[in-house]
Amino acid sequence: MDHLISQPPKLSQEVIQIIQDLNPWWTPARVPREIPRYRRRGVPELLKRLTEERGLIEIIRGPRQVGKTTAIEQAIAHLLGSGVQPQNILFVRFDQEVLRESRGGLIPIVRWFAHAIRKRPLNSGSLGYVFLDEVHKLDRWDEDVKFLADTFRVRLTLTGSSSVLVARGGRESLAGRAFTSEMPTFQFREMLEAWEPEIASRIPPARSFMEIMTGDLSDIFKPFQQMYPQQVHSLRRHLEKYYNRGGYPRLYNGEVGDDQWADYLTQTIIDRVLGVDVPDLFPVQNPKLLRWIYVEVARSTGQEIAQKRLADWANESGFNTSQPHVGRYLHYLTDALLIREFRRYPAVKRISARMPSKITLTDLGARNALFRGAPSLWESSPDHVGTLIETLAQSVIRGANLQVHFFREHENPRDRRTPIREVDFVVEDLTGNVVPIEIKFRKTIDSKDYLGLKFFRARHKDRAPHGIMVTRDTFAWNEKERIISVPLLHFLIAF
Repeated sequence: MDHLISQPPKLSQEVIQIIQDLNPWWTPARVPREIPRYRRRGVPELLKRLTEERGLIEIIRGPRQVGKTTAIEQAIAHLLGSGVQPQNILFVRFDQEVLRESRGGLIPIVRWFAHAIRKRPLNSGSLGYVFLDEVHKLDRWDEDVKFLADTFRVRLTLTGSSSVLVARGGRESLAGRAFTSEMPTFQFREMLEAWEPEIASRIPPARSFMEIMTGDLSDIFKPFQQMYPQQVHSLRRHLEKYYNRGGYPRLYNGEVGDDQWADYLTQTIIDRVLGVDVPDLFPVQNPKLLRWIYVEVARSTGQEIAQKRLADWANESGFNTSQPHVGRYLHYLTDALLIREFRRYPAVKRISARMPSKITLTDLGARNALFRGAPSLWESSPDHVGTLIETLAQSVIRGANLQVHFFREHENPRDRRTPIREVDFVVEDLTGNVVPIEIKFRKTIDSKDYLGLKFFRARHKDRAPHGIMVTRDTFAWNEKERIISVPLLHFLIAF
């Protein structure tokens, strides 16, 4: 007989009460809290997969306070609306200390659920659904999840603040059993759809970023160029706010006042994520150095930085450190989805500590909160906002099975006296096809601005079907060069 029901559950009354509070659908008289209606990118696909009888373990990963818990609540509401019986759904949040410290960890909780709520074994009757929020905070979570997945007829959905911890468990214990959805901070269009739905409803439909690899670029972007001037004016005002504050949802849903946004972001990232979350996940021996590295990346966001140079700066600032130590901390920040590192294209077999990567914050608002503001988006010179625009643009340059690089090469690689040609981003798919994307946020675009894109396409003509220039205002399609120029606003709301 299934031991998850035959053995008597051993949970404290406090733990039982918290679990019951987290699962109000078990009691018909209780009204669950109102769930946001807006579904983030990837959530509709998640809901579709969960309604299937069989499937992989679902993993949702991303930094804190970007909507992972909301996605779980939407999934539960969707299942209930699809006819799943309430007693077949268990939701546990391990940011609750009492639950993390409950004796035996996850298995006794699931055993109690099968015994007291389902009243039958997990391998008997209807399919069970178990949702585990912030699961990485639980000791030996991967062993327990593997045991549940291998032993019982149950659909599992997990969330975690760090990509590396959830992914590490996936590689070591859940290999071939898990499907991962990444959830960064809100993109600009997501912000509009969630909190400015009337404005968003008048924008042409969103496209998948994957479409730039093989689709007709003119077909993708032209509908956005046909928007009315009043629409564009309104959208530009909202983009200015997003440029300053970034994509954390509490800055838009009314929970954080207009005079508190910078303090909120600083406390969330510096105090909680860097001070608590990352040290909980990784062996951080010097928390002050970790914070210093993050601030320096914020200061230099969008620029090329070599690990060796960053280590030298750290030592000049009084830290007794080394390049390998700095490299590990950059890795931690990347896997906590706080920064993005872009390697040079084409990739080299051996990466040197002296070879720079382009590094950006994942959310521009964090940089602006740390330094208490940013130069005006529409009034500043391109030199003042160029790297900030690159940081803004990278928020949509992502997709499943895509790698993103940058390009920097002498016209004649064997002669370092020849001019250097650069492209800000190079998007590569699994087939090896690439699309170069250059950012030129200025009012007037001339022929020399296209040199990097043209050189790249000439060098990689068999793999680069076309290129994209992200501009301030210019929209144009150059059929001969197969390069489209797209205003930043259109580029951000297209995906």
